[in-house]
Amino acid sequence: MANKNKGILIGDDGNLLIEVTRDAQGKITDGLVIGDVTSQNQNTILLAEKGEIKNSPLLGVGIASYLDDESPSELLREVRINLRMDGQKVRSCGFDNNGKLIIQGGYED
Repeated sequence: MANKNKGILIGDDGNLLIEVTRDAQGKITDGLVIGDVTSQNQNTILLAEKGEIKNSPLLGVGIASYLDDESPSELLREVRINLRMDGQKVRSCGFDNNGKLIIQGGYED
């Protein structure tokens, strides 16, 4: 089974991270940066509305739609459900004292 937490990294600007490596003749041998995509995937799932992720149309929290909610319980439930649908194990999910969403978990080997 493939290691689901490894993949092509995307920068903060949404573009692919590229670091060109050339051989002795100057030909490009590498370019795309590969790394741990767990937090990148979590961010995408949190921001996406259902239907926006083409290969998984039922995946997506749509966190922006929860901004006016009084209680975070429904949001936290959706976060857990969607990350589990993506194959991640969620150990804990909640807000810190500053209101920042903290997710502990990820893909397991």
